[in-house]
Amino acid sequence: MVKVIFLLKFRRDLDPEEVRRWWRTDHGALALRNTRMRRYVQNHWQAPIDAEHANGGLEFQGAVEVWFDNMEDYEATMASPEWQALEADGPNGFEMAELQGGFVTEHVMRWDAAPDARILTSAGEVPAG
Repeated sequence: MVKVIFLLKFRRDLDPEEVRRWWRTDHGALALRNTRMRRYVQNHWQAPIDAEHANGGLEFQGAVEVWFDNMEDYEATMASPEWQALEADGPNGFEMAELQGGFVTEHVMRWDAAPDARILTSAGEVPAG
């Protein structure tokens, strides 16, 4: 399994709620056209409930997690017209020059499958399919 995380900043000249809507709907729909992605998760930072629960000074407004079965699927996706369309759409809501990301190794320390009914194997992976 190959996992990539991208940290995102919203465009400063746009309303953050409008960017969140665009990201969930329009941009998200473009992302889902990339059929070799095993999993695509948007993480939208929440407004702090109070000063005690502030975002710890994070500069980013969100993150995307993308899983692929292998490097071949990752490389094919990066070279695809569908990914190029996704990248071309990025400036509609994100500060693309400030995007950061990279490959990560996930170490699952605890997994309670009850909330989403996904099963974690003893090898620490969610079965494909």
